[in-house]
Amino acid sequence: MYLLVCTVDGDRSVARKAPSGDYPGVPRDDSVVFVAITLRAGRDAGRKRAVYRRIAELVHERTGTEPRNVLVTLTENGDADWSFGYGQAQYAPAGRGPAGASPR
Repeated sequence: MYLLVCTVDGDRSVARKAPSGDYPGVPRDDSVVFVAITLRAGRDAGRKRAVYRRIAELVHERTGTEPRNVLVTLTENGDADWSFGYGQAQYAPAGRGPAGASPR
């Protein structure tokens, strides 16, 4: 499935999907919900699968959206990929090991 997400106004977006609309074997309709999470690397596949399931359950419980219409992506990154202000990498300050190295 190829998606093109276009901002329509300040409050909503519209997703245009490929004609099949069921990649990879998941039939979706126009009520698809996208959840994008950015997180530090380190969770195993089982934990990620549990998060996907729980997000789908909660979206269904709270909005009525079918779980098949909940698309979740996780984007992992390292310590040097975060700045919480002042233009600094608080998790990976200069002079403390290689970029992205965990301080633990």
